[in-house]
Amino acid sequence: MYLSRVEVNPRRRSTLSMMESQQRMHAAVMASFPSFGPGETDRVLWRVDHLGPSTYFLVQSSRKPDFSHMVDQYGWPESEQGWDVLEYDGFLSRIESGQEWRFRLTANPVHSVHTGGSRGKVMPHVTVSQQKGWLQGRAASCGFEIAGSPQGEPAFDIVERHIRKFDRNGSLVTISMVTFEGTLRVTDADLLRNAMTSGIGRAKAYGCGLLTLAGL
Repeated sequence: MYLSRVEVNPRRRSTLSMMESQQRMHAAVMASFPSFGPGETDRVLWRVDHLGPSTYFLVQSSRKPDFSHMVDQYGWPESEQGWDVLEYDGFLSRIESGQEWRFRLTANPVHSVHTGGSRGKVMPHVTVSQQKGWLQGRAASCGFEIAGSPQGEPAFDIVERHIRKFDRNGSLVTISMVTFEGTLRVTDADLLRNAMTSGIGRAKAYGCGLLTLAGL
């Protein structure tokens, strides 16, 4: 498993065009890997992080990526720009129950609304309270709990919220994207590792679902 990061230049016209659509961003990320052979699959998770003036694509995959095309089209190719690749399995193996970590997750908080049919209609959670409740409701099945603040409140917050709309095969797709940051406590290391490698929630192909940890 690999966790990789490549910086893009948000002032380039090509980058602005690519980042207007989750579909185009998905295509750019997937072009970093060779085509799959018959029966091959790979869960590629990614998100866009804005750290100060810098914009990064963070990509988790079972195969090592080659971001040459992203540097050429969206980065600073004349500066001999590279990218960062971390072999991730060692880090994942060191996760243990009881540990506390800073976390970051961009997700698509949704719920099903039943209107009489056999299948519920998937609708986004729209308020901050609903979106926070969505994450807290999923935490136990993902092997963690939100650590408490000194005042006893869950120690996490929403740092970004936006709606992304894009065309996919002639249909308009709308995704509500929310980025959470805070502190979690590991309750089941195996469940947490599975959540990190498989992704959390829906819209994983379009920049949602990637949970990352950092030391306190």
